[in-house]
Amino acid sequence: MKRLLLVVLALLGFAAPALAQRELTIVAGGGRLQEHMRATLFRGFTQQTGIPLRDASYDYNVGPIRAMVQANNVTWDVVMVEAPDLIRGCEDGIFERIDWSVVGRDKFLPDGATTCGAGAIGWGVAVFRDLNRNPTGPSNWREFWDVQRFPGRRALRRGARMTMEMALMGDGVVASEVYRVLATPEGQRRAFAALDRIRPHLQFWTGGQQPLELVNAGEVAFAAGYTGRVATAITNGAKLDLNWDTLLFAYDYWAVVRGTPHRAEAMRLVDFITSTGPLRALAELWPINPVTAAVANDATIRERYPLMLSRHQDRGLHIDTEFWLDQGPDLEQRFAAWLNR
Repeated sequence: MKRLLLVVLALLGFAAPALAQRELTIVAGGGRLQEHMRATLFRGFTQQTGIPLRDASYDYNVGPIRAMVQANNVTWDVVMVEAPDLIRGCEDGIFERIDWSVVGRDKFLPDGATTCGAGAIGWGVAVFRDLNRNPTGPSNWREFWDVQRFPGRRALRRGARMTMEMALMGDGVVASEVYRVLATPEGQRRAFAALDRIRPHLQFWTGGQQPLELVNAGEVAFAAGYTGRVATAITNGAKLDLNWDTLLFAYDYWAVVRGTPHRAEAMRLVDFITSTGPLRALAELWPINPVTAAVANDATIRERYPLMLSRHQDRGLHIDTEFWLDQGPDLEQRFAAWLNR
């Protein structure tokens, strides 16, 4: 038994240095965007600092991150996360507080810098249509709800988040008042009543490619879809109209995993990949939606990519993450029950 214990202790002794000596690791959502990030942001960091950097991809499920922190076996250092997971993870101690003495806090768009997150990219949802099949269409959410003036089926995301906001705006609530109204029982009843009114005309989607498929096939006349996918389709020649006055948007963030043995290097990495120069290099390859203000507002980049979200987000509604963390579980449950009625 004593000999076995010595062997185990010896193995643990070797494991700890091995963990500390592993390469700095950054994790994002994969795909073409990450390929371009690797060529610009990630390699650029290594070239400037001499610090080796490995990248991996994941499906934005933070469960494995939570597990590695709880097991004190952190093998990822910097990760791209969605806003609700960032806030919840920050509160639960899954992510480090950003060291704003290393990361420049003033370089971000409003809401782009949080306790545990530095803004990475923006994403949004807005109404679009096939111009060949529907030369005219709704220009705002009230008109989207007007099935007499604009007949045809509509497609919305299958879920309460975003759909409830759309329903209130379809019922005449101005964007600046949406979350104040939606926080009340009366406002929630109003949103469900608005959905009831056009329910026979609604179709719901779950995957991000589905709205495009539904519109392209003529199964729906109008759909709320992810702006990045619609913009890419338009850039590739699709005859689609994307209505920015119906935009709802949010940010994804870079976060540092709690307990990383590379905390100092991770903070330097976050600062580098949110800096103007590296992001401009990325913009040469990909129509990004950066949260770094100098790039988001760069006249040359905006002219090159007229469909980038940052050109239009002042016309949209920023999704209130805190509201959905607080009210989301109940509203999602009620929305699911409404769907199954």
